[in-house]
Amino acid sequence: MEIFVYRGEWGLPSIDYECSRLLAYLKFAGAKVTVNFNGNPFSSPNGMLPYMIADGKKIAGYGRIVEHLVAAGIGPPTATARAENVADESSQHATQINGYMQYVQENLHPYFMYMLWGDPKNVDTTRTVYAKRIPIPFNFYCPRKYVLRTNDITQSLVGFSLEDSIEFHDVAEFQHNAKTCLNWVAARLEESRWFTGDRPTEVDALLYGYLSVLLKLTLPNNVLQNHIRQCPKLMQFVDRTTATYFAKEGFNSFTASGHAGNGQQKGSSTGSPNDTSSSSSASGGERSEKSGNDTTFHTGQQQDPDDGPKERRKRYILCLVIEVTVISYTMTTLETMTMMIIK
Repeated sequence: MEIFVYRGEWGLPSIDYECSRLLAYLKFAGAKVTVNFNGNPFSSPNGMLPYMIADGKKIAGYGRIVEHLVAAGIGPPTATARAENVADESSQHATQINGYMQYVQENLHPYFMYMLWGDPKNVDTTRTVYAKRIPIPFNFYCPRKYVLRTNDITQSLVGFSLEDSIEFHDVAEFQHNAKTCLNWVAARLEESRWFTGDRPTEVDALLYGYLSVLLKLTLPNNVLQNHIRQCPKLMQFVDRTTATYFAKEGFNSFTASGHAGNGQQKGSSTGSPNDTSSSSSASGGERSEKSGNDTTFHTGQQQDPDDGPKERRKRYILCLVIEVTVISYTMTTLETMTMMIIK
């Protein structure tokens, strides 16, 4: 099994909340899975990362990937059962964790997506961050999928389109729910190291996905970042998880040197945070790691199996056709408007 994700920034393993969530899930579950940090969303079935190749099939999206992993006997990470009836206790914990995750997603996710992909002050910054992680020419239109997904959220929940004038972007309820959710999470973390106790669970993976991006991504209008900085426990949660589980995978393009600084990212296995088996390559900064079962991991130089010369040539031709079509349509529209004005 091989996972494809966006390469990180700001010392994080990934710039994307769903990719970071999946990586945290795999770490917490102690899974041994090959990770490619140079994933191309154009190769994904839904045009977004993360996606996984398993048994010759592509599986896209956190939910479907986790379903496949669970069927393969991997995870999910659960809290330690403390009662004599271990089965009943584990079932109860699983139910609670699902409830916690549903609450977080319902209250934090809408405003999270609007901040990144809907707020006119922020969307260009977010697009740029993602475009730097996507090969040309796909970086011109792949981020558009996130905008469309956010537009679906705003239309279904509060009834406005992102194309509407900014005065119609009524997200006051979104913002209130998000801040209330963050306060609730911070209060839970006041009582324990992780959300449900002394061990991380799937809800911690979800929280890491959201909080890490909110805390580290610099946006012109990042209301939730300011809120998180006023909650020390939330900041400590992000920093502790990153340092404990992603010391090797964390990436910062401003401090990267050698080959890694030119856009290549080392790959790694997920699993125990204390696994230090690695070997340095001659080019410097690159590492390949092996787990106990001799699984080979990406060094960042491997290519996407659907990103060979022929495939890339086809995609460039497709992009050229699309670009010519768009230009022709634009010129026709301008010509029509000109004729109408003259008349």
